[in-house]
Amino acid sequence: MPSTSAQVMKDAATVVLLAAPVRSGGAPAVLLLERPSQAKFAPGTQVFPGGSVDVADLDPGWANVIHLPSDGDPDPRASLATRLAGVRETFEETGILLARRGDGSPATAEDLRRLTELRTVVRSGHAESFRAGLVDAGLEPDLEGLVFCAHWITPAGVPRRFDTRFFLSRLPPGQVAQPDPLGEHVSLRWVDPTNALEDAELGLCQMLPPTRAVLRQVAQARSVEVAMELARHATVATIQPLLEDVTEENYPGLDVSRLKERSPR
Repeated sequence: MPSTSAQVMKDAATVVLLAAPVRSGGAPAVLLLERPSQAKFAPGTQVFPGGSVDVADLDPGWANVIHLPSDGDPDPRASLATRLAGVRETFEETGILLARRGDGSPATAEDLRRLTELRTVVRSGHAESFRAGLVDAGLEPDLEGLVFCAHWITPAGVPRRFDTRFFLSRLPPGQVAQPDPLGEHVSLRWVDPTNALEDAELGLCQMLPPTRAVLRQVAQARSVEVAMELARHATVATIQPLLEDVTEENYPGLDVSRLKERSPR
């Protein structure tokens, strides 16, 4: 059938930030954001930072800023643009900047204080300002610190479709997650992944299937280092659920009855 605007699929990136366990012997803590109840996509759900790839993430000028390893990325699905989108969106939504200085050290809290205005500008719809802002601060995105860990594609037939790559990244030392001034999330919290999954099972919070799957993956590790290493050596499968797998329980906020009525036969 002919494609329509409702069937357009966007490339997207999600960053799973990891910090020291919140309980002794537990898995790394994970940062979760709660989306507003009026959001067009996944209202009221617990999500990781992230968003769609912007045209600015595809700018060839990034090649003059970023120093990538000579062997490149072993998985072409985890492209340069999706990694850049993940770094940018994480900065916009949480104020955490996954970047490094010329000597390879991570961006500091002082760097972030100097970049407060940049966050406001980029968050206000000027993604093209991100590259120049980092260059002026003597920083570059820490793309090597992103470990590709999951790949989910929204089922065909769902109105808003995303081809999303998930990346693990450690929380840079000295940085603290900040609220989103424009309200893309209403709260944020560091959680033990097992506890977060239990909360979802009890109905205390809502999560989409990809979020649950990645939390289960992180829950197997007992340190940030182990979680990152397991992901580096794992084979990432591309997962695209079928439309019949889309239920109100799995996809909160979606009018499933109308979705099934207009789905192609």
